[in-house]
Amino acid sequence: MSRRGTAAGRGVLLGLLLGVLVQFARSEYTLIKMLESRGYDRNLRPNFNGPPVEVSFSMTIASIDQISEVNMDYTITIFLRQYWQDGRLAFSGTNKSLSLDGRLADNLWVPDTFIPNAKESFLHKVTVDNRLIRLYPDGRIIYGLRITAKAECDMDLRKYPMDEQNCTLEFESYGYNFADMVYLWRRGKSSISGITTLKLQQFNVGSFNVHSSFARYETGDFPKIVFSFQIQRQAFYFILQTYIPSILLVVLSWVSFWINPDAVPARVALGITTVLTMTTLITGARQSLPKISYIKAIDVYLVICFLFSFAALLEYAIVNFQSSRIAAAMKREKDKDREGLQEVKVDKAGKRWRSAGDSGCNPAEVEPLGNGGGNLPLTVCNQVNADKELGDVRLNSLNIDDCREKSEDELKKSASIGDQIAVVVRRFSDVTRMVQVSTIDNCARFSFPAMFALFNLVYFMYYCMY
Repeated sequence: MSRRGTAAGRGVLLGLLLGVLVQFARSEYTLIKMLESRGYDRNLRPNFNGPPVEVSFSMTIASIDQISEVNMDYTITIFLRQYWQDGRLAFSGTNKSLSLDGRLADNLWVPDTFIPNAKESFLHKVTVDNRLIRLYPDGRIIYGLRITAKAECDMDLRKYPMDEQNCTLEFESYGYNFADMVYLWRRGKSSISGITTLKLQQFNVGSFNVHSSFARYETGDFPKIVFSFQIQRQAFYFILQTYIPSILLVVLSWVSFWINPDAVPARVALGITTVLTMTTLITGARQSLPKISYIKAIDVYLVICFLFSFAALLEYAIVNFQSSRIAAAMKREKDKDREGLQEVKVDKAGKRWRSAGDSGCNPAEVEPLGNGGGNLPLTVCNQVNADKELGDVRLNSLNIDDCREKSEDELKKSASIGDQIAVVVRRFSDVTRMVQVSTIDNCARFSFPAMFALFNLVYFMYYCMY
């Protein structure tokens, strides 16, 4: 009995299903026949040879995602509804609206709306075509569609990643011009719903607006409506991925200012490492952006950070060069002093003299410090110059003022300009030798952080406030 009951139940269910299908086919056939009996032609618009058809729009935004700066586009999914009136579809006998199957749209006239700024779009078809048709007794029609489109968005990336973009979604009639059709938003800005509840990954949705417009082509002016909205980029992601690593690399390059200048491998390796790492960071940041001709905010920051890292490397090059100069100068002075001690002369009176050499004084004008005995006297100018060059000036009852006056008289008596220039250059060289290597590092320890902090202050104030 159970098997017979099961078979009977299946037969009843199959019969009911066939009955529904037959009834639907009859109703659809009856509706189509009714439209044909009225002389309805889906190829002719309502009010044919009369005033233009007024088509109003409303839209619910389901999602906005995949906003791409490289391709300058975004993907949006919407529920689009179009409203118009077709007197040929008016009926009587009830005040209720009729919700019809979406596939009936193939037998009705519908607006030829398309999205002109869409790169690609499609109508959802799971499980059936996502279309809605609702017919009112007076002939008003609601035609709803679920559409996903990838629309272009012209972006200005000069302030990237602290930028704000304005994107649009446009709807336009493909074949009917203003003489045949008029487009407008049904309730102004209230025609848009769902945008305030959107959650985007890297953006915040700001204000939005709607307006009606037209598109002018060679074939005429065609009706168009535009939905525009603003999106502000959330910079926190870029702060973690780009700005903080760049700051840390610049600070790391300053560590070399506290390393001993004699540790050449350590300071050179640190400087080169920071420069190469900044280069890699800049390359990675550029790969996610389009190749545009103007400079972006993130380019400015990365380039300045690169220059700070490179300047830290150059600072050690200057320190090393100056250290080498001082070491070479000290070596020359020691060799010169050693040679001067060996140049000794004895006059007729038996007095022992040491030659002034290249000290700049005239040996004939120098008085000996003592008579010929066991001690070797030095000339006044030779003693002063030797002690001054070695940085340990010992007065020892020397008449420094007399030597200075004799040197100035020598400069005044120089007949040629070249000799005067040579003396000035020699004096300037003596001053520059006194600049210690530690002085350069000490200045860099304070000047580099101060300039970088000032740059960050000006940078973020400019790009965040303007």
